[in-house]
Amino acid sequence: MTHEQPENRQRDTHRYNRLLLGAALASMFTAVILIAAKTVAWLMTGSVSLLASLVDSIMDSIASLTNFVAIRYSLVPADQEHRFGHGKAEALAGLGQALFITGSSVYLLLEAIDKLRNPEPIQASHVGIGVMVFAIVLTGLLVVIQRYVIRRTGSSAIAADSLHYFSDLAMNVGIILAIAATALGYHWVDGAAGLMVALYILYSAGHIAHESVQLLLDREIPGDVRADISAIVADHEQALGFHDLRTRQSGHTQFIQLHVDMDRTLPLQQAHDLGESIAAQIRRLYPRAEVLIHQDPVEAPPSEPINGRGKGQEARSKK
Repeated sequence: MTHEQPENRQRDTHRYNRLLLGAALASMFTAVILIAAKTVAWLMTGSVSLLASLVDSIMDSIASLTNFVAIRYSLVPADQEHRFGHGKAEALAGLGQALFITGSSVYLLLEAIDKLRNPEPIQASHVGIGVMVFAIVLTGLLVVIQRYVIRRTGSSAIAADSLHYFSDLAMNVGIILAIAATALGYHWVDGAAGLMVALYILYSAGHIAHESVQLLLDREIPGDVRADISAIVADHEQALGFHDLRTRQSGHTQFIQLHVDMDRTLPLQQAHDLGESIAAQIRRLYPRAEVLIHQDPVEAPPSEPINGRGKGQEARSKK
């Protein structure tokens, strides 16, 4: 391995950390601004749909703060007690968020049902509509920033946060329509909108919990990882195949391990160099991956040259 590679990886890690923390801070500040604006609007209008949006923003702020703390901790390098790093802090934080959001959504459900049973007119509806338009613009800007960071980092925490804020855009449009309908005399629409938002928040909590549990259970890295590694192994003529491919993700770090079949007569140095070459190519394709390769000595097929592209490769890679 050349000296440039560790330096490049260090620069990439620094850039990754900066983007990740910047997106988390932007999310947190956006949520705080929206809480202030929606609190004023709710106190002036008394709208339960605006209360639903306010509760959602409070959830966003708690989720963003938790994400920021968890991301900072997950970026701490591996130590003697945590050899694989601290990446699972993100998943633990997500699970805690899901439990907290579930309790808040139940409270909101009760408020919405009460509003449906006792509908009331909304005061100062123009203030509510104006605040929701402001929320749409601010949320849209945040989503643009988050999507840029996701493309650069692939962070699951930011992706989950962005999905929630993107859904908020549609929810805010629905609340504007509900406030307008209530102002026209359809008072029940406000409670109905609050009920739908509460159900949506409950659904989001379930989705966050599911994804967090999957990360804690070391789910395979999504995507065409097996096909990519098969192509990489096939590019090396002395590699006879591979098997026992295992992948998982912990925070921003991916772990990829596999067994590569090599001719048992291959000298130790050449076998080592071959494994390093395959690992380096995998890291170029998956820059955030820790790659572990075990060299397996096998009998080379006598009827064909040692060629990773031959039938021997296909047979062994299916193990």
